[in-house]
Amino acid sequence: MASGREQYLQALASVSEMTRTQAERVARLLAKQGEVQSGQVSRVAEDLVRRTQKNRETVSRLIQREVKRQLGVLGMATRDEVARLQQRVRALEQAAERSSQPSRARSSAARAASTASGAPPATTRTRTGGAGSRSSAASTGAAGRGRGSTAPKRTGGSG
Repeated sequence: MASGREQYLQALASVSEMTRTQAERVARLLAKQGEVQSGQVSRVAEDLVRRTQKNRETVSRLIQREVKRQLGVLGMATRDEVARLQQRVRALEQAAERSSQPSRARSSAARAASTASGAPPATTRTRTGGAGSRSSAASTGAAGRGRGSTAPKRTGGSG
């Protein structure tokens, strides 16, 4: 069986939680072996519990710091970073939803008005001289000269 002093040192080095009962047992063993006075058993037990708690917290902080450092090395986001990004995404989604609501309301009102007037439902608008006319113009060799274009007309020859 280990001496009271060895048990005391093992308890201090331990990262497991030491109960008050365990600390008192170690302190009584120290008193029995003459390491502490019998009147100091309670104080030694309290000191042992407090010191093991402090040691456990220190080891825990060291482990947390190292894990955080290793996650940073790997480029992994922390819980706080993920939470901030989630809040930012929610805010952007809400802003996008707010900005699209007026246009939805306008298009719904326009559909309701056209339905009431008997007009056919609105379709996508097309522009003359836009991208559609450019692609057909490209096949005839008039690329980039839509309506109102100031591009010079090419004549035969190299150039």
